[in-house]
Amino acid sequence: MKRLVILIVVSLIVSLSFISWSSVFAQKKYREAPMLTELVKQGKLPTVEQRLPEKPFVVGPGVLISKRDLPDWRVGKYGGTLRNVHTVADWAPDVFCMNNEPLLIAPGIGTSGIKGNIVENFEVRDNNRVFTFRLRKGLKWSDGHPVTTEDIRFTYEDVLLNEKLNPTLPAKFRVGKDPKGEPMKLEIIDELTFRITFPKPNGGFLRILTIENWAGYTDLLKPAHYLKQFHIKYTPLEKLKPLLEKEGFKEEWWKLFDLKDFINFEQTQAKSIGFPVLTPWILVKAAGGVYEWERNPYYFKVDIAGNQLPYIDRIVSTLVQDVEMANMRALTGEVDWMREGTSLIKVPLYKEYGEKAGFRIALLDNHATRAFYLNLTYKDPVWRKIVQDVRFRRAITLAINRKEIIDSIYYGFVSLPETVPSEYNIAEANKLLDQIGLDKRDQEGYRLRPDGKVLDMLIECGAQAPDLLPLSELITEYLKNIGIKASLKRIDPQLWSQRNSANEIQATVYYCHDLGWDNSFTSRVVEVMGPLWRAWYDSGGKQGEEPPAWVKKAYEIDKKRWESVTGSEEYNRLRRDGLSWHRQYIPIITIVEKIKLPMIVSARLGNIPKSGQAIAANFSAEQIFFEK
Repeated sequence: MKRLVILIVVSLIVSLSFISWSSVFAQKKYREAPMLTELVKQGKLPTVEQRLPEKPFVVGPGVLISKRDLPDWRVGKYGGTLRNVHTVADWAPDVFCMNNEPLLIAPGIGTSGIKGNIVENFEVRDNNRVFTFRLRKGLKWSDGHPVTTEDIRFTYEDVLLNEKLNPTLPAKFRVGKDPKGEPMKLEIIDELTFRITFPKPNGGFLRILTIENWAGYTDLLKPAHYLKQFHIKYTPLEKLKPLLEKEGFKEEWWKLFDLKDFINFEQTQAKSIGFPVLTPWILVKAAGGVYEWERNPYYFKVDIAGNQLPYIDRIVSTLVQDVEMANMRALTGEVDWMREGTSLIKVPLYKEYGEKAGFRIALLDNHATRAFYLNLTYKDPVWRKIVQDVRFRRAITLAINRKEIIDSIYYGFVSLPETVPSEYNIAEANKLLDQIGLDKRDQEGYRLRPDGKVLDMLIECGAQAPDLLPLSELITEYLKNIGIKASLKRIDPQLWSQRNSANEIQATVYYCHDLGWDNSFTSRVVEVMGPLWRAWYDSGGKQGEEPPAWVKKAYEIDKKRWESVTGSEEYNRLRRDGLSWHRQYIPIITIVEKIKLPMIVSARLGNIPKSGQAIAANFSAEQIFFEK
């Protein structure tokens, strides 16, 4: 009897304890920024508890940035306006990173410890064939409308599978990330749960939803309640006609839809104002080159103290002429944050003016390296024959004095490349060029092509970063040292992109081996070194030109790697195969690797990483705050 009484008492204590903790959790008050509290008082916003999902994403030490890279994470303070600059109209890359939200997330920009971000959780079954996801209950778009699997269904059935909007399902939703691979299938389980199934193992799919191509939720999740008004399936053509006419269209409703839909990369465009988003900040104004974002009242993240994020109230980014002007703005104290457009070559100036301008330098890792690209599909057939000979590309890499580059441009904060031969050997470079039939020279000492013309080369530099132009100048001189008549032309970054896509650039110095692309050492390089080969691959052979076998091999390696589980033994083996492919064929001439990036941050900002990738700090801006 005594034992029974004790059991009853213990049971009551446990039950009361559970009820007590449940009540405390249920009654817990979240906190919000003062600017939102005022709107709640005015009846213009629901309470913060009504705006947040049932289980918000909780940010604390080691969540967005590893504890190793950010050992002194703190709960922040509300308020302030973050000033930024950008150099291309309607494209603010730093703000893009600050606002980008993938479906899944991992600390830094890695794939270790992947967990739900937009989705609350996920499950993988059947040898990486079946992926089940659950959205956060109570998650809302920035206009307050609930996020449900209807948004997923709409995106899949009415956008991705609509031939007017997408002639073919994107490769990222096919086995092996292959344009010809078997497509995924979607199953809606309930209002919050959906399942994606592949007919074969597709182990890289989680990476695709986490980081690949700087993934955003917009690939699989669009605001159906907003976009249905521009879709022929939900809105009659008669009702669409006034909108079509306004944009200069007749009955091309899909062109109108495309204008009204904004993927993550397009959400810094002025015309995206009013588009429902799930980002920390919302674009509210864009005029005279000044873009203004305000905090999203429905943002789904809180810190460990229950404060709804982000901490910072507003972001203002101003369009400037080029990266030189962007740096000048920083040096005169008009910038609180700048990652895109900084460079080691500017460090002496940063040190000289930083204290007076109110900023400090966070010397972090650059997610991309630098390379010299030769266009192997350029329109000149004689040029093609020369540069498609791997001996020519090997000669070029031997002619580059990387020690001079490392000392004069990067002050030693880079490494020699491991993806191409890095030896500096002018004699061997000349020997290789002679061997491939470029042994004749004109009176000035420049080599002659097989057709008797001077072997000249125009290097077009978009100067997307401050180091690219001085790098291009040195490369030009190194080429002249081995008898190649090289000239340099600086062009606008937007024009550079247009000319590259049109296969009009003969040679260039540009970023390479970007960590946001898992194929950055293999098929990714084809985009700049062989635009016509890339067009052939992307179009399934309908456009461009069929690449040679050695280029196809890169795509084959990538397909197998995408089918394997990221980080597995098979994945790592295939990644090594990709690096070996790069070293063997030298598709691009890597100049330097492991570059440090001096990120400019206001001296008043907290939660800035001490190490790791600079772009990872950029992606975690919701936890950054002004200390004063």
